[in-house]
Amino acid sequence: MLKHLELRRDVYYDSVVLFQASSQLRELDGIDECLVAMATELNIRLLHDLGFKSEDTDDTSTSDLIIAVQGESQEIINRAIQVLDSNLESQATPRSEPDSTQIHRSLGRAVRAANANLAIISLPGPHVAPEAADALREGTNVMIFSDGVSIKEEQKLKALATSRDLLVMGPDCGTAQLSGVGLGFCNDLSPGQVSIVAASGTGAQHLSCLLDANGIGISSIIGVGGRDMSDEIGGSSTLQALRILDSDTSTAHIALISKPPGKKTARRINKIIKSLDTPVTIGLIGDPGVDLTKVAREITTTQNLPFRKPRLKLSGAPATGGQLFGLFSGGTLASEAAQIITDTAGPIAGIDTFEIPTPQAIAGRKDNVILDLGDDRMTMGRPHPMIDGTLRCKIIEELTLKPAPRLLLFDIILGFGSNPDPAGEIANALDGFLRSHSKARAIASVVGTSRDSQGLDQQWQTLTALGCDVYESNAEAASAIALDLLTNNGKSESTHA
Repeated sequence: MLKHLELRRDVYYDSVVLFQASSQLRELDGIDECLVAMATELNIRLLHDLGFKSEDTDDTSTSDLIIAVQGESQEIINRAIQVLDSNLESQATPRSEPDSTQIHRSLGRAVRAANANLAIISLPGPHVAPEAADALREGTNVMIFSDGVSIKEEQKLKALATSRDLLVMGPDCGTAQLSGVGLGFCNDLSPGQVSIVAASGTGAQHLSCLLDANGIGISSIIGVGGRDMSDEIGGSSTLQALRILDSDTSTAHIALISKPPGKKTARRINKIIKSLDTPVTIGLIGDPGVDLTKVAREITTTQNLPFRKPRLKLSGAPATGGQLFGLFSGGTLASEAAQIITDTAGPIAGIDTFEIPTPQAIAGRKDNVILDLGDDRMTMGRPHPMIDGTLRCKIIEELTLKPAPRLLLFDIILGFGSNPDPAGEIANALDGFLRSHSKARAIASVVGTSRDSQGLDQQWQTLTALGCDVYESNAEAASAIALDLLTNNGKSESTHA
């Protein structure tokens, strides 16, 4: 196999565009492997893992584009580069001159011209704050999909929003549903009268899907960003979201989902909840005994409906114990699983982490690992793992080379914006893992509704056919793993990375 490495200076493409380009190159005959990505630290490490020399990337910056291709011949590689260039060119902004009345030199001017009440921002983190502030000054609510925004910038943006009675969703707000329209990652949900305020995108998705399965529809989902409930931010967006939903006639019940807030923020939130006319159910994921399935059950009870036990499908493989690897695309689901396993099988240390985790580094750990693959450090210059599961597949492939038995815990998240076939994407890696380790055990939680385009039943069938245990409830999946660890390994220390 021949290797080709090319660095294009000061060229930026969105990570989803580069993911699609990489996927198309991998499908070409004679191409063994490729990486088309921005030169972030993680992507450079992945490049080195593919066998490219470290000295070739010594002077790169995050504004440089990496093109690495491994193919059977130079002719095949040249053809692949031509295909890549054609694909990237098709994503370029058209050169034709539009009507001059449609040219807007700033986001603020654009929202003013459109009389918009919401601006959605998805830019590299360092460029977010000026654009968001511009929109807020024009009287427009803002949803910040981007991560990488500093906490000081978040403080200033939310203070500006509060002074103008506006809402900032985010930063790192991946999920919302407003006026029946899903934004970012969202599932195909039945309409209803329960609304969700969430400092967690995947937490909101899982809760809304559990409610949907019990016949409870959703009115709105307002994401506030994972740091909003910290004392540094003070719950600014959460407070505003609660006020908005309390005055919304289509909302009869509110669910508030977050990691445990700071002490000062908790007092502020509790005070406003007591003043609301709309009942609120609170789920603080990370507190002992709290999980999203229990929150869904509580809300179902308030609606005078019976709670349907979440379904599961077991492969029949015996529990085997061994080392645990939890590989999650949802950060809240990772935290929920870690807390449940801690409660049952012994302590798991807080999210201390690898500096920049690579597949080899993760698979080489000797302790139990639960990893959020959607962490900011893991998605710089890469699509979110709900879109691109390549990194998780590579970790599982590395685990296939390690001794067994192993316990593998992971999530599959369906819906708008997610990979069109997440179970299919991971299937080959799982098949190799389970075939190589006859005593290994793989447990999956699947988040989705029967109307999601990926096909909920098809995703279950793909996983069960491979020999995975599949759960509708992430909490119940984690409980099964905890019981396995407790029964077969004994109560012991482990590490949450």
